[in-house]
Amino acid sequence: MTITRPQILLTIALGLVFSVFSDVSAIADGESAAGHDHEAMMAEKEISEALAGLSAADRRQAEAQRFCPIMQYTRLGATDTPHKVMVEGTPIFVCCEGCVEHAEEGGKATLAMVMKLAKASATLAKLPAKERAAAEAQKYCAIANKNFLGSMGAPIRLELDGNPVYLCCKGCVAKAKADPAGTLAKAEALKKAGEDEGHGEQGEHDHHEK
Repeated sequence: MTITRPQILLTIALGLVFSVFSDVSAIADGESAAGHDHEAMMAEKEISEALAGLSAADRRQAEAQRFCPIMQYTRLGATDTPHKVMVEGTPIFVCCEGCVEHAEEGGKATLAMVMKLAKASATLAKLPAKERAAAEAQKYCAIANKNFLGSMGAPIRLELDGNPVYLCCKGCVAKAKADPAGTLAKAEALKKAGEDEGHGEQGEHDHHEK
């Protein structure tokens, strides 16, 4: 088979086009990743500024608790300077004024939730930053939906159909693999719940029962 000059030129041209598109795609992916990193940095900066309104001791406690016990996806400092509340004689923090009454009414249940959040946060703090952010965005195990990620040790990261999901323990792996589509759908629903909870201004959360 004889390869003509036009065929050679066409092959070269197609190669160049593919190369250009590959470079553009790589640049776009890089810009997207950079954009997400910038947003994360800005969010952390805003939280840090909000926590600066607390005393040094209160700030340490709020950072250890990390999340509101009423709006459990909401970082303390994400809406404003956290509110300090005395529950059963114990000081804890909530994300906004709208959570104060709920925290007080919850009593021992509120305190138990604070302990669970602090324990999970301490475990997730040992993960790389991006892994921690991803686990916190999902918040709960995609199989045992009432278990905080980090509450039973380091969460399990599982790839299903090319997408990562997080599980609370190895005991959930078999169930996740048995129903990849259902597990992925649940993980997405958990993340969406966190996104929906975060919408709105201070005190405008949907303070539903957890």
